[in-house]
Amino acid sequence: MTPFILMIALSVHSIFEGLALGLQSDMASVMNMLIAICIHKGAASSSLGISLVKTFPDNFRLCRQLVFCFSCATPLGVGIGMAVANAGDIYEIVFSSIAAGSFVYIACSEVVVEEFSIPGNRYWKLLAFLLGATVITCLWFLD
Repeated sequence: MTPFILMIALSVHSIFEGLALGLQSDMASVMNMLIAICIHKGAASSSLGISLVKTFPDNFRLCRQLVFCFSCATPLGVGIGMAVANAGDIYEIVFSSIAAGSFVYIACSEVVVEEFSIPGNRYWKLLAFLLGATVITCLWFLD
């Protein structure tokens, strides 16, 4: 996968994250989503940055421009979400589902496939993948 496609996919996902955040009506939900997005954004931006620097090691200007586009996606989504916040609960459900679905799609079809196609340390990668999935599942039960 080229870094351009990764940047577009992560940006679209970030727009949907922002939409879900912008649709929240109470402060507790906003804070929970904001914390989750900030933690998640760090991992996504690290992945994008590494991919960009590996592909364009001598062109940091292009890397900065693509990272800037990625960083503007969530605030754009928040603005759109706030604009349609009074439209009804169904919009919150739909956009939250699309955000979650885009993350699962990117993880399963692009990131995991690419990581496991590189030889070496496959058992450690599998262990880390399963451990991460277990932690996320356990956090879901806390809610």
